[in-house]
Amino acid sequence: MQFFWFGAILLCAALLPVFLAENWCRRHKVKKIFPVPRGMGWLQRTAVWLLCHLPDTISCSRWLTGCSEDIVGKLYPGMKKEKFIRQHVIRKMMVGYGGMLAILAFMMIYGLLNQTPELSGNNLQRDDAGGKSRDVQVSAEIEGVTEEKSLTITVEPRKYSRSEREALMRDVKAYIDACLQGDNSDLQHVNRPLFFPSDFPGENVTIEWQPEDYNLIRQDGSLGELSAYQLPIKTKVTAVIIYDQEKEFYSKEICLTAPEKSDEEVLDEQIREAVQAADQGSSEKLTLHLPDSVGGRVVEWKYQKQSQAGTILFIAFLFLAGCIWYQDNNLKKRLEERNEQLLYAYPGFVHRMILMLGAGMTVRRSWNRLLDDNERLDSGRLKEDWLYREMKYTRIQMESGVPEIQAYLEFGQRMELQQYKKFSQLLIQYIKRGSKGMQALMQQEAAEAEKQRRDLAKQLGETAGTKLLMPMMLLLIIVLLIVMVPAFLSM
Repeated sequence: MQFFWFGAILLCAALLPVFLAENWCRRHKVKKIFPVPRGMGWLQRTAVWLLCHLPDTISCSRWLTGCSEDIVGKLYPGMKKEKFIRQHVIRKMMVGYGGMLAILAFMMIYGLLNQTPELSGNNLQRDDAGGKSRDVQVSAEIEGVTEEKSLTITVEPRKYSRSEREALMRDVKAYIDACLQGDNSDLQHVNRPLFFPSDFPGENVTIEWQPEDYNLIRQDGSLGELSAYQLPIKTKVTAVIIYDQEKEFYSKEICLTAPEKSDEEVLDEQIREAVQAADQGSSEKLTLHLPDSVGGRVVEWKYQKQSQAGTILFIAFLFLAGCIWYQDNNLKKRLEERNEQLLYAYPGFVHRMILMLGAGMTVRRSWNRLLDDNERLDSGRLKEDWLYREMKYTRIQMESGVPEIQAYLEFGQRMELQQYKKFSQLLIQYIKRGSKGMQALMQQEAAEAEKQRRDLAKQLGETAGTKLLMPMMLLLIIVLLIVMVPAFLSM
């Protein structure tokens, strides 16, 4: 019960920010904090409220912001860093807070369904006779000893007195007499399996069975192969009643007769025939109407349900952890794709820039011409082109008044790839010194870019070959199975 109240208190405490956030969002404008101030769900409002009230040491910590600080300028050039980080943190807090509420609700329900006994004074409450033993973990505080002693005590249920045991044995024997025959009419006309109970309901009584002839009656009460015997035939079964390490034997005479179909078997056959008839009668319809009655008995059909609570809970925890991990991993994956695309586009970018510079165009004009050609040729492209996205942002900077040299310098810094940093420095030197003495450096950079293009193509080919290795192995296994299975089957 303590676990239930503990979970309930934590859940109420965790839900408190929801109500505080509701009032806070009504009194404050949250447009600067979250891009969708209207129509925000309660989870979004709570995440915004938590972010605004957390200490700066926590809200700005690395474990909460993740890698968003390093990635924002690369994936979204021109976007305010604080805005992107805030949105990323709010999404993570929504996932974490919502998952925490679900876990606390589960704790409360679990504690309600799994109440544990409490120690009152120095008395441990036993279960009444017929109950079950249980393990209770207790701690002992001994006078003069500072450390508590923890131990596990097995609390056995109350034991019967002698007169109560005799009455119990009579009840057990009466129970055996009532259920032993199973689906048979009586013990003198046995042609169906017997019912061998292994215990007495509600009591700590164990029942073991000893058939006289295991060829006639098996240990579980089922009948053996009776075709080799001339029926009817008499035999005996003995019940060994065990209570508190005391045994009492109780034998019953059995007469085996020719087997007949049980009522359950007859009912199963009637159900199958009725369902088959209903299926044939409605084979041309979109619905199959199951029979309303079988053998004069009303039937109510239901879907069978199987409890998968444990599996669902485990999957939910994995999904929650995966959602939180995905927030940061998605940014890292996009950054890797960006760097790969920039490396692949670098040789073409260098050759086109050098070609236009060699034709007498200025660096800025060549830059704008390259952007215009790309927008005209690739207007229908769906995939993000990170190189021309950065180039476009650089042109916007220059049109906004940023010096051309500074814009190219920031372009190389945003790329964070050594090739682009080096080429941006070459462009800056070209602007400062002109074409004199720069043609050789430009040609050298073009040669290095061409070499890099060949190396990258080779690397991509090796990667593609590695990816094809597994499908080729699967095809080989399938071919071997096609060849070997018929050979083994024909042996």
